[in-house]
Parts: sequence; C-alpha cells; structure tokens
Amino acid sequence: MTTDHHQLLKQFEKEHLCDVILGRRLTKVREQAMLIREDLALLSGIPIDELIDYESGQIPISLNRMRAIASALDTDAVTLMTRLLFPIY
Repeated sequence: MTTDHHQLLKQFEKEHLCDVILGRRLTKVREQAMLIREDLALLSGIPIDELIDYESGQIPISLNRMRAIASALDTDAVTLMTRLLFPIY
C-alpha cells in the first residue's frame, strides 16, 4: 500500500470509530430516557433497522436524523449532540 492509501485507511478508521462512539452514547441516552429501540424508532420516524445501524456505529447519523432523534427525546439537536460528545453519566 502507498502512503496515500495508509492515510485514507487511517482517516476511515478514525471516522468509523467516531460513529461507533456516538452510536454507543446514543444507546445510553435512549436508555436513560427509558425507551427501547422500537419506541425511539416509532417516535422519531426512523426505521428500526436504521436506528440499530446508528447505535452500532455502522452508519453515520445525518443532521436530519439527529434532529428527528432529538425531537423524539423531547430535546433539540444541539443539546443532543452536546450530550453525545460530552457525556455525563
């Protein structure tokens, strides 16, 4: 592999790691709200399979989806992102 390929791979790994961390934190926030995945999926209008992918870090969460999740959790996207980025357990 060339240096460019190594840099791209490292960047991908960092981005994927961020998705995994945010997904795990989203799971914690959902659980703190005493919701099961099915409830959050129903309240947010996000298909359950997609929500599972977010929580497992398989796919990044778009801003529109973050807004829908925040609304379902009775908060706003900025507050939710703050809780995900700077968790207080």
